[in-house]
Amino acid sequence: MTISPLVARVLDAADPADNAVLKQLRADPLIEFVDHSDEQREELRRLQPPPDAALVAEAGRWAYYPWRRTVAAVLGPGGFRAVRLDRNRNLITAEEQTRLGALRVGVAGLSVGHVIAHTLAAQGICGELRLADFDHIELSNLNRVPATVLDLGLNKAEVVARRIAELDPYLHVRVLDAGVTPDTIDEFLDGLDVVVEECDSLDIKALVRESARARRIPVLMA
Repeated sequence: MTISPLVARVLDAADPADNAVLKQLRADPLIEFVDHSDEQREELRRLQPPPDAALVAEAGRWAYYPWRRTVAAVLGPGGFRAVRLDRNRNLITAEEQTRLGALRVGVAGLSVGHVIAHTLAAQGICGELRLADFDHIELSNLNRVPATVLDLGLNKAEVVARRIAELDPYLHVRVLDAGVTPDTIDEFLDGLDVVVEECDSLDIKALVRESARARRIPVLMA
């Protein structure tokens, strides 16, 4: 088992290698391109206080979502974050947003943890998410997991990672599809600032807490 990234592929048309990929995608009649970049850039210009000229001039990118067979135009990383999190200004300060946005958070158990992970991503209060679950989406999960019938049979952590990638293609998300076990606990915890534990098994709950305590990593649970 390895920790592998599961994110949208962000492509920069100014990069020759990325531009070649974009040309291949455009030549595929089954790939849809969605471009609302003008509206996004207008939102950027309307921010208060006004953004500096360099941020407005930042080149946009394209985010490729292979599971949707779709490529979407997005602002560059600086402008995207500024616009997407602009309305957090009434909740937390810019300094708090920056500090929280650098946190590395691990979420173990992606049934209850699905909503938690998505909310952390939506609010921009993490810079990296590490998602661990061995289980797959079943129909009976849909009473509490905001997935759909199109997700049945997929790994629970993968479903969350895809949903987050469609929210923010720049956010670094890693998936441990074997879940948390005695063999993967070090891989899961290494470098984390906070752990959210939502596992069902009592032995794994104890393993996460004891291992996190040894590393002085705080553990939260809903």
